[in-house]
Amino acid sequence: MQKTFRLAALAAATLALSASAMAGNTGKFMAGFEPDATGITALTGNSSAPSNWRFAPGQVFNGVVGALDGVARLSFENAGGSWACSGSLLAGGQYVLTAAHCADDFTKMTVQFGWYAGTAQVTRNVSVGNAYVYGGWDGSLDTGADIAILKLDQAVTTINGYKISTTNDVGKQHLIAGYGTTQNGATNAATNWNDGNYGHYAYNTFDTDSKTFNEKVGAGWDAANPGDPWGYDPAYYKHGVTYMVDFDRQNTTNNTMQRVADKYGITAWNSNTGVSGEGLIAGGDSGGGDFVWNGTEWLLSGVHSWGWQGCSTFGLNCDVSTKNSSSYGDLSGSTAVFSHAQWINSVTAAVPEPQTYALMIMGLLAVGSVARRRKQD
Repeated sequence: MQKTFRLAALAAATLALSASAMAGNTGKFMAGFEPDATGITALTGNSSAPSNWRFAPGQVFNGVVGALDGVARLSFENAGGSWACSGSLLAGGQYVLTAAHCADDFTKMTVQFGWYAGTAQVTRNVSVGNAYVYGGWDGSLDTGADIAILKLDQAVTTINGYKISTTNDVGKQHLIAGYGTTQNGATNAATNWNDGNYGHYAYNTFDTDSKTFNEKVGAGWDAANPGDPWGYDPAYYKHGVTYMVDFDRQNTTNNTMQRVADKYGITAWNSNTGVSGEGLIAGGDSGGGDFVWNGTEWLLSGVHSWGWQGCSTFGLNCDVSTKNSSSYGDLSGSTAVFSHAQWINSVTAAVPEPQTYALMIMGLLAVGSVARRRKQD
């Protein structure tokens, strides 16, 4: 078996996603974050209780009222049971962007917005035939193909959907949100749904993309382990880009990306400290969004795909927890939206709605009627 980063998919296969819990409660995002001085947990001045990481309907981020109102809570069923994921409402209100592994196998799908205290402000449904899974998806989480679009049974008109980012956002800080499990990164306890009646948010930085990571690490790996190749294959990433982030413990050495870079002499990324309010996605956050600030609005940049406790693969010990399968030092990946912008536009603008056809036909009939009258005059 090749030792490429695609092995991270194995860590996520047992859950919708397996990664680090969110930590952070700041509602302000700006360039040049300074790390806080706690050095123990990624706090921002309040306690580490999940209640401090919640986002609520109408909550303001960077002056945008209801900035996370378009984050969707997905509940779906299939032969294996009942499952939970997250998603993001696209501009126009008819479609939700999510992960392919949240949309490729369901018999019933409910989509909720404004989920707070166990109650949703808006609820929609998705029929099986209205799930559009990217054609390159084959179940491999790190190929850049883990993306899907859900067409709602009725458009959402009371919530603003997100425009998508059309640029490569590696190196940018971003706001992450979802309806998954929670736990503090330094707590040696399992992630849980104890605060499951709420959505949660945090911040992070896109450190690199998985293709670059594998290429750079592969070169160092091969040199350090003759006869035991890393197995980097650029064709594996042909479908799209996957952003990679780690969960840094501020002012400590629990910074996986930088420690891996130092070990293999890599200068392609720099992740030597955390940002204020830093966190990572957890189980149930799959399909949720990473949002970048363009100066005036939040753009949907990434779709949560996978998580991995892979530090030991590189002979490093970055984790502080042995029980929760997620802690400081873990890595996660999000499918980069810009690399699928053309496909997204082709799905969301492909076919007019039935009522649009009706209006078009009525218009043509009206034009024909006018033409006949003119001929009779």
